[in-house]
Amino acid sequence: MTSGQAVVRQFALRVVSELVQKSGVQSGEPDRDLLSLMVRLSKNADPGMFAAVYDEMKRRRVSAEQIVDIYLPAAISKLGNSWHEGELDIFQATLAMARLQSLLREIALAWFADRTGDCHDGRVFLVLPAGEQHSLGAMVAANQMRRLGISVRVSLLPTARSIEEELSEHRFHAVFVSASNRSALTPCVELVKTIRAHSGRDLPIALGGALVTLLQKDMNLQHIAAMVGANIATTHISEALTSCGLAINHLNVK
Repeated sequence: MTSGQAVVRQFALRVVSELVQKSGVQSGEPDRDLLSLMVRLSKNADPGMFAAVYDEMKRRRVSAEQIVDIYLPAAISKLGNSWHEGELDIFQATLAMARLQSLLREIALAWFADRTGDCHDGRVFLVLPAGEQHSLGAMVAANQMRRLGISVRVSLLPTARSIEEELSEHRFHAVFVSASNRSALTPCVELVKTIRAHSGRDLPIALGGALVTLLQKDMNLQHIAAMVGANIATTHISEALTSCGLAINHLNVK
């Protein structure tokens, strides 16, 4: 383990051990100053930045759940905007995203090592369509569902053969498709067709990710779901789980 990895792991363990609220999936607007620190950390992850983020979290009483559910997605969005506007080149943006993904991974490992989640009967197959280049949003969704007690199996850019094998070897209650940009729309349609072909029409499919937000500018959620062939299109985990028949009324979801 490198010194940089050790710093990330130490930060994640500290956040999870001291700042977890066990309060379900969070939503809301991020604090501007803390978000700015998160973005700066992604660009320059020195130990001092981790200490500054932690101190600001404590000062503002921001929980570990809020970091994963609110601040990480907002930081991802800001980095994407900076890249599109030419403020970051592709190498800088990719490196910053990788740092956030490493942070999310370490928080997830610390979370479940700390046994903060309960186990419930729910199994989701989370997949990314061909051509999708960003997996961080899907990892955030997987983290949220696991915290709610849902077992999640993630497959990045699966082939038709691997989908067939997964669906034949495991009994899932739902399939979640996560996509982040418009170029993934056609692959999403093909992916849903493949899932239907190997699972039958009874297995519910939910479409989520930044693609849904983008398409909402031109059409409603029902139209988006119908266009892709999914049962529901949404950016809210609780809505997706409920729509797919996974009972979450006993879970603390906000």
